Amino acid sequence: MIDIEHLPTETVPLDVLRTTQTPRLSGRNDEHARVLREAPGPLPPIVVHRATMRVIDGAHRVHAARLRGAREILARMFDGDERDAFVLAVRANVTHGLPLTLADRTGAAARIVRSHPHWSDRAIAAETGLSEHTVAGVRRRSTARASQLNTPRTPRTQDAPDATGADPADDLPQPTARLGRDGRLRPTDGARRRTLAGRLFAERPDATLREIAGLAGISPATARDVRLRVSRGEDPVTPRQRSAARPAATDTDGSAPAVSVAIIEQLTKDPSIRLSDAGRSLLSWLGAHLVQPDDCAEVIARVPPHRSDQVALLARACAQNWHHIAHRLEECAATAK
Repeated sequence: MIDIEHLPTETVPLDVLRTTQTPRLSGRNDEHARVLREAPGPLPPIVVHRATMRVIDGAHRVHAARLRGAREILARMFDGDERDAFVLAVRANVTHGLPLTLADRTGAAARIVRSHPHWSDRAIAAETGLSEHTVAGVRRRSTARASQLNTPRTPRTQDAPDATGADPADDLPQPTARLGRDGRLRPTDGARRRTLAGRLFAERPDATLREIAGLAGISPATARDVRLRVSRGEDPVTPRQRSAARPAATDTDGSAPAVSVAIIEQLTKDPSIRLSDAGRSLLSWLGAHLVQPDDCAEVIARVPPHRSDQVALLARACAQNWHHIAHRLEECAATAK
């Protein structure tokens, strides 16, 4: 993981900086920039991708510096490629400053799934501030084609959406292995490989762990675990892998998690929304007010018992307002037909 604090620092002219391709779907928040302008003292260093001079973190600080009449700003320079620069931008905006909305983070996760298909759901979740389950849902709906890890592809001249709105990361192949947060590469078809190993142990009881591991394409440690499971009469596939191999209930029953993520993805890809001020404002509002199931337990745990009734009333009031919005929008949809 790149430590932003250790990047080299330089003073750069404001007029050479680019503030495009931010993970913030609603664009710049001018009020936040004005608050930064009035803050005492120098502005903290921004982070810039040296090859393109695109601002990775600190677009609001750049605008605030311009409002102050400055011509230069202190910047930490990043020398990686543009795909890694985007990940760094997401991480920086998740952990400090004006936080990314749920819509921002969901859109960012979808792009990282395509640009870094070998990363695990847990690794992407850590970068985007989403749950692992939400990232898994984003991955399932990804349009990137399945392929082998490190399959060659035709490069584009720049890492940016084309005129049709397509993301260049869509060209990247889907892997047969994913890189975890611990740096280890794990196959995405682990359940199938464990099943094969279990069958091989039954057919070749005298084979060594390394022989079975080599034939099944798993590690000796995994082969040892499979042998133990088989000897106990258990399924060689772990419960978690069996659950992951089955289509998730949220993909088929229309429940809230699947619907929410799918709708946010569709809205962020709609040019009439993404390319208009009103649309970006809508995305920002939705991201700030959308509650995912993973958030519920955390919110409940934070409410003091003596305030539970009041927060419950607040939740019901918000639910009623959402119901009113849904009713009016359904009326509009019916009229449009």
